[in-house]
Amino acid sequence: MEAADDICYALIDLEDGLEMELLQYSEVESLLLDLVGDDLPQTYRQLGPLDSRRRKLAILRGKAIEHLTNAAAQAFVEQQDALLAGTLQGDLVEHMHGPAKRCVLDAKDMARKKIFQDKRKTLHEIGAYTTLEILLNAFCGAALEQHGGRTPSFKNRRILDLLGNSAPDPAWPLHASFLRMIDFIAGMTDSYATEMAREMTGRSSPQ
Repeated sequence: MEAADDICYALIDLEDGLEMELLQYSEVESLLLDLVGDDLPQTYRQLGPLDSRRRKLAILRGKAIEHLTNAAAQAFVEQQDALLAGTLQGDLVEHMHGPAKRCVLDAKDMARKKIFQDKRKTLHEIGAYTTLEILLNAFCGAALEQHGGRTPSFKNRRILDLLGNSAPDPAWPLHASFLRMIDFIAGMTDSYATEMAREMTGRSSPQ
């Protein structure tokens, strides 16, 4: 799971950097091409100069994830004994080979130097944490108030109504109720979660 997170976040951070115009498309493309090499999908080879960079990047990203996943699986097999014994030094990415390891480490380094220090990125992350805080407090608060058969407030009843038939049962253990709420929040898209947090705090966008 940790290796999967490293792989996904390393690539997603680069795409964020492109969207925010903190990175050049050419440097991200070069990094991914170094990994993929000649194993380019036919759809990518057929793209011309007028095709969107977004489409090109999506195709490259898919092939890059395939290569990185295979490299992580190979490292896992090679290091399985150390993993099971709890003696593995470092994370699994460090035990990947060649271009795959280089790609993840270079992507992290690029993000650290060119993206994470940007004020817009910092504010975006603060906003994301604030959104999660609002939603977790609201949904877990509703689960807590109804726990054990207690009558929830009108506000919390409305929050529970949002889950429909998926709402936790008051008789459930509190831990199970919290997990249900977290699952519900985790299934939201970014835009839906942001808008819901605004609605809950009375700061919804004007129609």
